Amino acid sequence: MNWLKNKNKKHVLLISPNQKNAVTSNDAVFPFPFLSLPLIAAEIPPGYSVQIIDERITRASGKEKADIVFITSLTTTAYRTYELADIFRSRGIPVVLGGVHVSILVDEASMHATSVVVGEAEGLIKPLLSDFESNDLKPVYKAASQISLDTIPFPELQLLNWRHRFFMSPIQTGRGCAYNCDFCLVPNISGRKLRLKSIETVEKELNHLSSFKSHRLFVVDDNFLMKKERAVSIMNLFQKYGYQWMGFSNLSISKDDSFLKKLQDSGCISLFIGFESLNAEDYLLKNQSYGTVDSMREAVSRIHAHGIGIQGSFIFGFDTDTVNVFQETAAFIQETGIELPHISILTPFPGTPLFDTMEKENRILHRDWSKYDLSHVVFQPKNMTVEELQQGYSWALKYLASPTSIFSRLKNRPGFSFHFLISNFSLHRSQTRLACSLWNPAVQQSFQERNLCLC
Repeated sequence: MNWLKNKNKKHVLLISPNQKNAVTSNDAVFPFPFLSLPLIAAEIPPGYSVQIIDERITRASGKEKADIVFITSLTTTAYRTYELADIFRSRGIPVVLGGVHVSILVDEASMHATSVVVGEAEGLIKPLLSDFESNDLKPVYKAASQISLDTIPFPELQLLNWRHRFFMSPIQTGRGCAYNCDFCLVPNISGRKLRLKSIETVEKELNHLSSFKSHRLFVVDDNFLMKKERAVSIMNLFQKYGYQWMGFSNLSISKDDSFLKKLQDSGCISLFIGFESLNAEDYLLKNQSYGTVDSMREAVSRIHAHGIGIQGSFIFGFDTDTVNVFQETAAFIQETGIELPHISILTPFPGTPLFDTMEKENRILHRDWSKYDLSHVVFQPKNMTVEELQQGYSWALKYLASPTSIFSRLKNRPGFSFHFLISNFSLHRSQTRLACSLWNPAVQQSFQERNLCLC
Protein backbone atom coordinates (compact mmCIF):
# COMPACT_ATOMS: atom_id res chain seq x y z
CA MET A 1 0.00 0.00 0.00
CA ASN A 2 1.07 3.56 -0.72
CA TRP A 3 1.29 4.56 2.95
CA LEU A 4 3.83 1.80 3.63
CA LYS A 5 6.24 3.28 1.07
CA ASN A 6 6.47 6.59 2.90
CA LYS A 7 8.36 5.60 6.03
CA ASN A 8 9.64 9.11 6.67
CA LYS A 9 6.19 10.68 6.67
CA LYS A 10 3.81 10.84 9.59
CA HIS A 11 1.07 8.26 9.26
CA VAL A 12 -2.63 9.14 9.41
CA LEU A 13 -4.86 6.15 10.05
CA LEU A 14 -8.54 6.47 9.09
CA ILE A 15 -10.94 3.83 10.43
CA SER A 16 -14.56 2.99 9.73
CA PRO A 17 -15.41 0.62 12.61
CA ASN A 18 -17.77 -2.33 12.67
CA GLN A 19 -19.06 -4.00 15.81
CA LYS A 20 -17.38 -7.36 16.39
CA ASN A 21 -19.51 -10.36 15.37
CA ALA A 22 -22.28 -8.00 14.24
CA VAL A 23 -24.90 -9.63 12.04
CA THR A 24 -26.31 -7.10 9.57
CA SER A 25 -28.72 -7.25 6.66
CA ASN A 26 -26.32 -5.53 4.22
CA ASP A 27 -23.18 -7.58 4.80
CA ALA A 28 -22.19 -8.14 1.16
CA VAL A 29 -18.98 -9.50 -0.36
CA PHE A 30 -18.65 -6.19 -2.19
CA PRO A 31 -19.57 -3.50 0.36
CA PHE A 32 -21.13 -0.27 -0.77
CA PRO A 33 -18.36 2.28 -1.44
CA PHE A 34 -18.42 5.13 1.03
CA LEU A 35 -17.18 8.71 0.80
CA SER A 36 -16.61 9.92 4.36
CA LEU A 37 -13.04 8.71 4.89
CA PRO A 38 -11.88 9.19 1.26
CA LEU A 39 -13.06 12.80 1.55
CA ILE A 40 -11.06 13.27 4.75
CA ALA A 41 -8.05 11.65 3.09
CA ALA A 42 -8.29 14.20 0.30
CA GLU A 43 -8.00 17.02 2.85
CA ILE A 44 -4.75 15.71 4.35
CA PRO A 45 -1.64 17.64 3.21
CA PRO A 46 1.11 15.93 1.15
CA GLY A 47 3.46 15.68 4.14
CA TYR A 48 1.50 12.71 5.51
CA SER A 49 0.87 9.14 4.41
CA VAL A 50 -2.68 7.87 4.72
CA GLN A 51 -4.26 4.45 5.28
CA ILE A 52 -7.99 3.60 5.38
CA ILE A 53 -9.32 0.57 7.25
CA ASP A 54 -12.95 -0.44 6.75
CA GLU A 55 -13.73 -3.10 9.34
CA ARG A 56 -16.41 -4.60 7.11
CA ILE A 57 -13.42 -5.94 5.17
CA THR A 58 -10.34 -5.78 7.43
CA ARG A 59 -10.36 -5.85 11.22
CA ALA A 60 -8.26 -3.22 12.99
CA SER A 61 -6.04 -4.64 15.75
CA GLY A 62 -5.17 -1.40 17.51
CA LYS A 63 -1.50 -2.18 16.92
CA GLU A 64 -1.30 -0.43 13.56
CA LYS A 65 1.44 2.13 12.99
CA ALA A 66 -0.05 5.62 13.28
CA ASP A 67 0.88 9.09 14.45
CA ILE A 68 -2.74 10.23 14.60
CA VAL A 69 -5.98 8.27 14.18
CA PHE A 70 -9.33 9.45 12.80
CA ILE A 71 -12.40 7.26 13.45
CA THR A 72 -15.87 7.88 12.00
CA SER A 73 -18.86 6.62 13.95
CA LEU A 74 -22.47 5.68 13.44
CA THR A 75 -24.67 5.09 16.48
CA THR A 76 -24.55 1.33 16.07
CA THR A 77 -20.73 1.34 15.88
CA ALA A 78 -20.22 3.77 18.78
CA TYR A 79 -18.96 1.13 21.24
CA ARG A 80 -16.46 -0.24 18.76
CA THR A 81 -15.39 3.33 17.99
CA TYR A 82 -14.74 3.99 21.67
CA GLU A 83 -12.96 0.65 22.11
CA LEU A 84 -10.54 1.42 19.30
CA ALA A 85 -10.07 5.01 20.47
CA ASP A 86 -9.16 3.82 23.97
CA ILE A 87 -6.62 1.34 22.59
CA PHE A 88 -4.81 3.91 20.46
CA ARG A 89 -4.89 6.55 23.18
CA SER A 90 -3.38 4.05 25.63
CA ARG A 91 -0.44 3.92 23.22
CA GLY A 92 -0.11 7.71 23.41
CA ILE A 93 -1.58 8.24 19.93
CA PRO A 94 -4.07 11.13 19.57
CA VAL A 95 -7.50 10.08 18.36
CA VAL A 96 -9.99 12.29 16.50
CA LEU A 97 -13.60 11.10 16.44
CA GLY A 98 -16.20 12.25 13.93
CA GLY A 99 -19.41 11.14 12.30
CA VAL A 100 -23.11 11.37 13.01
CA HIS A 101 -23.20 9.83 16.49
CA VAL A 102 -20.37 11.78 18.07
CA SER A 103 -21.58 15.00 16.46
CA ILE A 104 -24.79 14.62 18.47
CA LEU A 105 -23.34 13.18 21.70
CA VAL A 106 -20.16 15.24 22.01
CA ASP A 107 -19.79 14.82 25.79
CA GLU A 108 -20.06 11.04 25.54
CA ALA A 109 -17.52 10.89 22.70
CA SER A 110 -15.11 13.28 24.43
CA MET A 111 -14.51 10.71 27.18
CA HIS A 112 -12.74 8.55 24.57
CA ALA A 113 -11.25 11.13 22.21
CA THR A 114 -8.44 13.62 22.05
CA SER A 115 -10.64 15.71 19.76
CA VAL A 116 -14.19 15.50 18.42
CA VAL A 117 -15.19 16.89 15.02
CA VAL A 118 -18.79 18.08 15.07
CA GLY A 119 -20.66 18.00 11.77
CA GLU A 120 -18.89 18.09 8.41
CA ALA A 121 -15.11 17.67 8.58
CA GLU A 122 -14.14 19.35 5.31
CA GLY A 123 -12.25 22.56 5.95
CA LEU A 124 -11.29 21.45 9.47
CA ILE A 125 -8.66 18.81 8.73
CA LYS A 126 -5.76 21.10 7.82
CA PRO A 127 -6.11 23.38 10.87
CA LEU A 128 -6.59 20.29 13.04
CA LEU A 129 -3.36 18.74 11.74
CA SER A 130 -1.60 22.07 12.23
CA ASP A 131 -2.66 21.94 15.89
CA PHE A 132 -1.46 18.32 16.02
CA GLU A 133 1.96 19.39 14.78
CA SER A 134 2.04 22.06 17.51
CA ASN A 135 0.89 19.55 20.13
CA ASP A 136 -2.14 21.76 20.72
CA LEU A 137 -5.17 19.74 19.64
CA LYS A 138 -8.48 21.29 20.72
CA PRO A 139 -11.21 19.18 22.41
CA VAL A 140 -13.81 20.11 19.79
CA TYR A 141 -13.64 21.25 16.17
CA LYS A 142 -16.72 22.67 14.48
CA ALA A 143 -16.90 24.74 11.32
CA ALA A 144 -18.27 28.26 11.68
CA SER A 145 -20.21 27.80 8.43
CA GLN A 146 -20.90 25.06 5.90
CA ILE A 147 -18.30 24.74 3.20
CA SER A 148 -18.88 25.24 -0.53
CA LEU A 149 -18.86 21.85 -2.23
CA ASP A 150 -16.85 23.27 -5.14
CA THR A 151 -13.88 23.79 -2.81
CA ILE A 152 -13.72 20.16 -1.60
CA PRO A 153 -11.02 17.98 -3.20
CA PHE A 154 -12.14 14.83 -4.97
CA PRO A 155 -12.28 11.82 -2.63
CA GLU A 156 -9.24 9.52 -2.52
CA LEU A 157 -11.17 6.43 -3.60
CA GLN A 158 -7.98 4.59 -4.51
CA LEU A 159 -7.33 4.19 -0.77
CA LEU A 160 -10.40 1.97 -0.47
CA ASN A 161 -10.18 -1.78 -0.84
CA TRP A 162 -10.76 -2.99 -4.40
CA ARG A 163 -13.94 -4.70 -3.21
CA HIS A 164 -15.51 -1.28 -2.63
CA ARG A 165 -14.89 -0.26 -6.22
CA PHE A 166 -15.61 -3.51 -8.03
CA PHE A 167 -19.14 -2.62 -9.17
CA MET A 168 -19.51 1.15 -8.87
CA SER A 169 -18.02 4.45 -7.83
CA PRO A 170 -19.79 6.93 -5.52
CA ILE A 171 -20.26 10.57 -6.41
CA GLN A 172 -21.90 13.41 -4.50
CA THR A 173 -23.26 16.46 -6.33
CA GLY A 174 -25.16 18.09 -3.45
CA ARG A 175 -25.82 18.01 0.30
CA GLY A 176 -28.65 18.93 2.60
CA CYS A 177 -32.34 18.12 2.81
CA ALA A 178 -35.25 20.56 3.05
CA TYR A 179 -37.52 17.84 4.40
CA ASN A 180 -37.79 17.14 8.11
CA CYS A 181 -38.79 13.51 8.50
CA ASP A 182 -38.98 12.65 12.21
CA PHE A 183 -36.51 9.77 12.08
CA CYS A 184 -33.80 11.35 9.90
CA LEU A 185 -30.56 13.07 10.92
CA VAL A 186 -29.54 14.48 7.53
CA PRO A 187 -30.86 18.02 8.16
CA ASN A 188 -29.00 18.13 11.50
CA ILE A 189 -25.66 17.24 9.94
CA SER A 190 -25.80 18.66 6.41
CA GLY A 191 -28.41 21.38 6.88
CA ARG A 192 -31.86 22.01 5.42
CA LYS A 193 -30.54 24.23 2.64
CA LEU A 194 -29.55 22.33 -0.48
CA ARG A 195 -25.89 22.98 -1.35
CA LEU A 196 -24.86 22.06 -4.88
CA LYS A 197 -21.66 21.47 -6.78
CA SER A 198 -21.40 23.42 -10.00
CA ILE A 199 -21.91 21.49 -13.21
CA GLU A 200 -18.28 22.27 -14.10
CA THR A 201 -17.03 20.65 -10.87
CA VAL A 202 -19.23 17.60 -11.43
CA GLU A 203 -17.77 17.14 -14.90
CA LYS A 204 -14.22 17.40 -13.57
CA GLU A 205 -15.02 14.75 -10.97
CA LEU A 206 -16.55 12.45 -13.58
CA ASN A 207 -13.41 12.79 -15.64
CA HIS A 208 -11.39 11.98 -12.52
CA LEU A 209 -13.56 8.92 -11.78
CA SER A 210 -13.01 7.58 -15.29
CA SER A 211 -9.49 6.60 -14.20
CA PHE A 212 -11.02 3.94 -11.92
CA LYS A 213 -12.45 2.13 -14.96
CA SER A 214 -15.84 1.74 -13.30
CA HIS A 215 -18.78 2.13 -15.65
CA ARG A 216 -21.40 2.54 -12.93
CA LEU A 217 -22.04 5.35 -10.48
CA PHE A 218 -24.06 5.69 -7.33
CA VAL A 219 -25.15 9.28 -6.74
CA VAL A 220 -25.24 9.52 -2.95
CA ASP A 221 -27.17 12.84 -2.78
CA ASP A 222 -30.38 12.64 -0.75
CA ASN A 223 -32.12 14.94 -3.25
CA PHE A 224 -30.31 14.57 -6.58
CA LEU A 225 -33.48 14.80 -8.68
CA MET A 226 -35.15 17.64 -6.77
CA LYS A 227 -33.94 20.33 -9.21
CA LYS A 228 -34.89 18.72 -12.50
CA GLU A 229 -33.17 21.11 -14.92
CA ARG A 230 -29.87 20.72 -13.09
CA ALA A 231 -30.34 16.95 -12.82
CA VAL A 232 -30.84 16.75 -16.60
CA SER A 233 -27.56 18.64 -17.16
CA ILE A 234 -25.72 16.17 -14.95
CA MET A 235 -27.42 13.18 -16.56
CA ASN A 236 -26.20 14.49 -19.92
CA LEU A 237 -22.69 14.25 -18.48
CA PHE A 238 -23.34 10.66 -17.38
CA GLN A 239 -24.22 9.88 -21.00
CA LYS A 240 -21.18 11.75 -22.28
CA TYR A 241 -18.82 9.71 -20.10
CA GLY A 242 -20.66 6.43 -20.71
CA TYR A 243 -21.88 5.80 -17.17
CA GLN A 244 -24.84 3.83 -15.99
CA TRP A 245 -26.03 5.11 -12.65
CA MET A 246 -28.17 4.68 -9.55
CA GLY A 247 -29.31 7.22 -6.97
CA PHE A 248 -31.89 8.33 -4.42
CA SER A 249 -35.28 9.74 -5.25
CA ASN A 250 -38.87 9.98 -4.05
CA LEU A 251 -42.11 9.02 -5.70
CA SER A 252 -42.86 12.47 -7.10
CA ILE A 253 -40.76 11.79 -10.21
CA SER A 254 -43.40 9.30 -11.34
CA LYS A 255 -45.67 12.22 -12.28
CA ASP A 256 -43.39 13.43 -15.09
CA ASP A 257 -43.17 11.04 -18.04
CA SER A 258 -40.74 13.21 -19.98
CA PHE A 259 -38.38 13.32 -16.99
CA LEU A 260 -38.66 9.56 -16.54
CA LYS A 261 -37.76 9.16 -20.21
CA LYS A 262 -34.68 11.31 -19.63
CA LEU A 263 -33.72 9.13 -16.68
CA GLN A 264 -34.07 6.06 -18.84
CA ASP A 265 -32.06 7.52 -21.72
CA SER A 266 -29.28 8.69 -19.39
CA GLY A 267 -28.53 5.14 -18.22
CA CYS A 268 -30.43 5.10 -14.93
CA ILE A 269 -30.45 1.50 -13.71
CA SER A 270 -32.42 2.03 -10.54
CA LEU A 271 -33.58 4.51 -7.95
CA PHE A 272 -33.46 4.04 -4.19
CA ILE A 273 -36.90 5.25 -3.09
CA GLY A 274 -37.96 5.70 0.52
CA PHE A 275 -41.53 4.42 0.62
CA GLU A 276 -40.95 4.03 4.37
CA SER A 277 -44.56 3.13 5.19
CA LEU A 278 -47.82 2.25 3.50
CA ASN A 279 -49.82 4.15 6.11
CA ALA A 280 -47.66 6.51 8.24
CA GLU A 281 -47.73 9.73 6.21
CA ASP A 282 -47.74 11.93 9.34
CA TYR A 283 -44.10 11.00 9.96
CA LEU A 284 -42.99 11.56 6.38
CA LEU A 285 -42.58 14.58 4.17
CA LYS A 286 -40.98 13.24 1.01
CA ASN A 287 -43.98 11.20 -0.19
CA GLN A 288 -46.93 13.01 1.37
CA SER A 289 -48.85 13.18 -1.90
CA TYR A 290 -48.82 9.35 -2.00
CA GLY A 291 -51.01 8.64 0.98
CA THR A 292 -52.68 5.50 -0.36
CA VAL A 293 -51.38 2.12 -1.35
CA ASP A 294 -53.06 2.44 -4.76
CA SER A 295 -51.27 5.73 -5.50
CA MET A 296 -47.95 4.15 -4.54
CA ARG A 297 -48.68 1.14 -6.72
CA GLU A 298 -49.44 3.41 -9.69
CA ALA A 299 -46.23 5.37 -9.10
CA VAL A 300 -44.18 2.17 -9.13
CA SER A 301 -45.85 1.08 -12.35
CA ARG A 302 -45.02 4.37 -14.09
CA ILE A 303 -41.37 4.18 -13.03
CA HIS A 304 -41.10 0.56 -14.13
CA ALA A 305 -42.69 1.42 -17.48
CA HIS A 306 -39.55 3.39 -18.29
CA GLY A 307 -37.24 0.48 -17.57
CA ILE A 308 -36.04 1.87 -14.25
CA GLY A 309 -35.65 -0.51 -11.33
CA ILE A 310 -36.52 0.32 -7.74
CA GLN A 311 -34.65 -0.28 -4.51
CA GLY A 312 -37.49 0.30 -2.07
CA SER A 313 -37.02 1.25 1.58
CA PHE A 314 -39.72 0.27 4.08
CA ILE A 315 -39.77 0.88 7.83
CA PHE A 316 -41.77 -1.08 10.42
CA GLY A 317 -42.86 0.31 13.77
CA PHE A 318 -44.67 3.59 13.14
CA ASP A 319 -47.49 4.36 15.57
CA THR A 320 -50.01 3.62 12.82
CA ASP A 321 -48.60 0.11 12.30
CA THR A 322 -50.33 -3.00 13.62
CA VAL A 323 -49.27 -6.64 13.32
CA ASN A 324 -50.83 -6.67 9.85
CA VAL A 325 -48.15 -4.35 8.45
CA PHE A 326 -45.60 -7.09 7.77
CA GLN A 327 -47.87 -9.17 5.55
CA GLU A 328 -49.28 -6.09 3.83
CA THR A 329 -45.85 -4.64 3.06
CA ALA A 330 -44.40 -7.94 1.83
CA ALA A 331 -47.42 -8.46 -0.42
CA PHE A 332 -47.06 -4.93 -1.82
CA ILE A 333 -43.38 -5.50 -2.61
CA GLN A 334 -44.08 -8.79 -4.35
CA GLU A 335 -47.12 -7.54 -6.26
CA THR A 336 -45.41 -4.40 -7.56
CA GLY A 337 -42.17 -6.20 -8.41
CA ILE A 338 -39.93 -3.86 -6.43
CA GLU A 339 -36.60 -5.32 -7.43
CA LEU A 340 -34.53 -4.86 -4.29
CA PRO A 341 -36.44 -4.27 -1.04
CA HIS A 342 -34.70 -2.77 2.00
CA ILE A 343 -36.67 -3.23 5.20
CA SER A 344 -35.81 -1.96 8.66
CA ILE A 345 -37.21 -1.25 12.09
CA LEU A 346 -38.03 2.33 13.03
CA THR A 347 -35.08 3.53 15.11
CA PRO A 348 -35.12 6.72 17.20
CA PHE A 349 -31.53 7.88 16.73
CA PRO A 350 -30.22 10.48 19.18
CA GLY A 351 -30.63 13.95 17.74
CA THR A 352 -33.82 13.21 15.80
CA PRO A 353 -37.26 14.61 16.63
CA LEU A 354 -38.40 10.98 16.94
CA PHE A 355 -35.90 10.31 19.75
CA ASP A 356 -36.94 13.46 21.61
CA THR A 357 -40.62 12.59 21.34
CA MET A 358 -40.19 8.99 22.47
CA GLU A 359 -37.92 10.04 25.33
CA LYS A 360 -40.61 12.42 26.60
CA GLU A 361 -43.14 9.61 26.33
CA ASN A 362 -40.80 7.20 28.22
CA ARG A 363 -40.82 4.81 25.25
CA ILE A 364 -37.05 4.46 24.80
CA LEU A 365 -36.22 0.98 26.09
CA HIS A 366 -32.45 1.41 26.51
CA ARG A 367 -29.35 3.16 25.23
CA ASP A 368 -27.39 0.12 24.12
CA TRP A 369 -26.13 1.84 20.98
CA SER A 370 -25.03 -1.47 19.41
CA LYS A 371 -28.73 -2.33 19.03
CA TYR A 372 -29.52 0.93 17.21
CA ASP A 373 -28.84 -0.82 13.92
CA LEU A 374 -32.28 -0.67 12.24
CA SER A 375 -32.74 -4.39 12.96
CA HIS A 376 -33.53 -4.38 16.70
CA VAL A 377 -36.48 -2.85 18.53
CA VAL A 378 -35.23 -0.18 20.94
CA PHE A 379 -38.54 1.52 21.79
CA GLN A 380 -42.02 0.59 22.89
CA PRO A 381 -44.33 0.32 19.85
CA LYS A 382 -47.85 1.70 20.12
CA ASN A 383 -50.05 -0.97 18.55
CA MET A 384 -48.05 -4.17 19.03
CA THR A 385 -45.62 -5.67 21.50
CA VAL A 386 -41.87 -5.30 21.25
CA GLU A 387 -41.55 -8.98 20.38
CA GLU A 388 -44.26 -8.80 17.72
CA LEU A 389 -42.43 -5.94 15.99
CA GLN A 390 -39.12 -7.79 16.25
CA GLN A 391 -40.53 -11.05 14.92
CA GLY A 392 -42.63 -9.42 12.21
CA TYR A 393 -39.49 -7.75 10.87
CA SER A 394 -37.58 -11.04 11.10
CA TRP A 395 -40.27 -12.89 9.20
CA ALA A 396 -40.47 -10.23 6.46
CA LEU A 397 -36.68 -10.15 6.10
CA LYS A 398 -36.49 -13.93 5.73
CA TYR A 399 -39.47 -14.10 3.40
CA LEU A 400 -38.26 -11.37 1.03
CA ALA A 401 -34.72 -12.81 0.96
CA SER A 402 -35.90 -16.30 -0.01
CA PRO A 403 -35.03 -17.51 -3.53
CA THR A 404 -38.73 -18.12 -4.26
CA SER A 405 -39.62 -14.51 -3.43
CA ILE A 406 -36.64 -13.11 -5.33
CA PHE A 407 -37.45 -15.02 -8.54
CA SER A 408 -41.16 -14.23 -8.20
CA ARG A 409 -40.74 -10.46 -8.09
CA LEU A 410 -38.06 -10.40 -10.80
CA LYS A 411 -39.63 -12.80 -13.30
CA ASN A 412 -41.56 -10.11 -15.15
CA ARG A 413 -38.89 -7.43 -14.94
CA PRO A 414 -36.97 -6.93 -18.20
CA GLY A 415 -33.85 -4.86 -18.63
CA PHE A 416 -31.57 -5.07 -15.60
CA SER A 417 -33.08 -8.22 -14.08
CA PHE A 418 -29.67 -9.95 -14.02
CA HIS A 419 -28.18 -7.00 -12.10
CA PHE A 420 -30.95 -7.22 -9.51
CA LEU A 421 -30.72 -10.99 -9.35
CA ILE A 422 -27.06 -10.69 -8.40
CA SER A 423 -27.82 -7.86 -5.97
CA ASN A 424 -30.52 -9.86 -4.20
CA PHE A 425 -28.48 -13.01 -3.90
CA SER A 426 -25.40 -11.11 -2.72
CA LEU A 427 -27.51 -10.10 0.31
CA HIS A 428 -29.47 -13.34 0.65
CA ARG A 429 -27.05 -15.02 3.05
CA SER A 430 -26.64 -12.07 5.42
CA GLN A 431 -30.36 -11.28 5.50
CA THR A 432 -31.33 -14.89 6.16
CA ARG A 433 -28.62 -15.21 8.79
CA LEU A 434 -29.84 -12.07 10.56
CA ALA A 435 -33.47 -13.21 10.45
CA CYS A 436 -32.57 -16.60 11.90
CA SER A 437 -30.48 -15.02 14.67
CA LEU A 438 -33.54 -13.01 15.77
CA TRP A 439 -36.08 -15.82 15.31
CA ASN A 440 -38.53 -16.66 18.10
CA PRO A 441 -40.44 -19.84 17.13
CA ALA A 442 -43.29 -19.23 19.59
CA VAL A 443 -44.13 -15.79 18.20
CA GLN A 444 -43.72 -17.01 14.63
CA GLN A 445 -46.17 -19.82 15.36
CA SER A 446 -48.59 -17.25 16.75
CA PHE A 447 -48.29 -15.25 13.51
CA GLN A 448 -49.13 -18.33 11.47
CA GLU A 449 -52.14 -19.14 13.65
CA ARG A 450 -53.43 -15.58 13.16
CA ASN A 451 -52.72 -15.72 9.40
CA LEU A 452 -50.30 -12.78 9.68
CA CYS A 453 -47.70 -14.10 7.27
CA LEU A 454 -47.59 -15.38 3.70
CA CYS A 455 -46.61 -18.90 4.72
